[in-house]
Amino acid sequence: MKRGLRFGALPALLAILCFSPLYQFFAVPLVLSNPLTRSDAIVVLGGGVDEYGEPTESTLERVHYGVGLYKEAFAPKLIFSTGVTDLFSEAQVMRRLALSWGVPTEDIVMEEDSRNSYENVLYTHRLLLEKGWQRPIVVSSPYHMRRVALVYEKAFPEEDPLYAPVRPSVFYQTTSPLHRFRQVLALIREYLALGWYWMRGRI
Repeated sequence: MKRGLRFGALPALLAILCFSPLYQFFAVPLVLSNPLTRSDAIVVLGGGVDEYGEPTESTLERVHYGVGLYKEAFAPKLIFSTGVTDLFSEAQVMRRLALSWGVPTEDIVMEEDSRNSYENVLYTHRLLLEKGWQRPIVVSSPYHMRRVALVYEKAFPEEDPLYAPVRPSVFYQTTSPLHRFRQVLALIREYLALGWYWMRGRI
């Protein structure tokens, strides 16, 4: 009986999060942004590709937003940071998107060693140091930005990146119960990731 109650509590909790103001209550602390100034580079973090090599909504909006900032002259270079290559190279998918939107090849820099958010920060920091670039603008999804910032603060407390969460973002779309459900699952995953990073001493 108790086991049944425990399993029944999970759908109830998800329903509460999906159809109540609690959704925004848990979402707001994850979002972090700064007023943007001109920088040396815009770092765009990968958000995944599907089994057909197509960018996920997250990757598509991150690249689109990063390219938009580049075209607004916030920085002369774009860095795509991800080494995920399960079936397709995520970084190459991002690069092709940027090229199709008019970014010249010479203005795209690839960081293709990182496999997670922690390594995104470490390896892009190393790349920036090698090139003598300072204070990057970091682009990612709104719910992902807090974890990225906490990693920066722990690993490189002397650094002061500019955080640019995607606007507008699918993160804020609530056009259907299914979409809201997907966003709630994303929030839960992000809080679990924060806990895991804290236990590993990464934040």
